Amino acid sequence: MEYKPEYRRYLPHFQPAGVAFFITGRLYGSLPQEALERLKEEKEAAYNRIKRECRDEKIREEEIRKMHKRHFARWDEYLDSNSSEPQWLMKPEIASIIIESLHLWNEKSYSLVAYCIMPNHFHMVIDTSDEAKYTKPLYAIMHTLKSYTAKKANKALDRVGTFWQEESYDHVIRDSRELKNTVVYTLENPVKAGLVDAWENFPFSFVNGDYV
Repeated sequence: MEYKPEYRRYLPHFQPAGVAFFITGRLYGSLPQEALERLKEEKEAAYNRIKRECRDEKIREEEIRKMHKRHFARWDEYLDSNSSEPQWLMKPEIASIIIESLHLWNEKSYSLVAYCIMPNHFHMVIDTSDEAKYTKPLYAIMHTLKSYTAKKANKALDRVGTFWQEESYDHVIRDSRELKNTVVYTLENPVKAGLVDAWENFPFSFVNGDYV
């Protein structure tokens, strides 16, 4: 079974059942408009080059998928290096809300593989391969997660307004090798950002031992 695709700018964005996902969500306003425009221009240029040079449809689609990964790496780099507000997720009480929520739906909506809560964004890896057990589509999982955590975090911060950027980045993990690499990427993010020397020393990360 496949859920209805959500069409994006370059490729139909399928959210299939029975797979593992890598997901990144960020705080509303966590990237300046200038950075977003620069990233958009880079992505448009890369897409146009691929479209121009790749005539074979399968090769073109694979190159576009690789381009999306490179674009995400640049996007994540901006998030890691942006030390301006908002940085609410670095507050232990707010990070704890996100962590509690991720574990709350573990073994209900997904199997929680790994996560890392950064100051202005989070990475999570979930496994929904048990189709008999995990029937909720990804967009519904993320809506529930963001709605629940936004209300609790805003209350803890004594604020009102939008907490999360509406759209999250998500990527279907194709095989066990990619899953392992994605878990490593997730756990190493605070090291790459210069927050700790070793991922084990970061207080807001987790990995399920069954997946390492």
